[in-house]
Amino acid sequence: MTRAGNVRAPSDAALIRLAHIPAHVEELMALDYQAEKATVGLRTLRNDRRRKVEAILLLLADPDVRDYLAELDRQGLLPVKG
Repeated sequence: MTRAGNVRAPSDAALIRLAHIPAHVEELMALDYQAEKATVGLRTLRNDRRRKVEAILLLLADPDVRDYLAELDRQGLLPVKG
């Protein structure tokens, strides 16, 4: 139980996958910085960015993560989409 109410703790697998997301986002944001600094081909940067976004989407699509996020959403603990 947490301050938010009766939210169950995420499974270890979901927690590990959720913990990977900030690392991928940080790398994704670093690609913007790399685009300003390095003379790397634009296609390479686009492919790197696509791979990072795909990795994030795969983590979010994990069944454990989806179940946990759905529970948080049902309890109104996630930001409103849109």
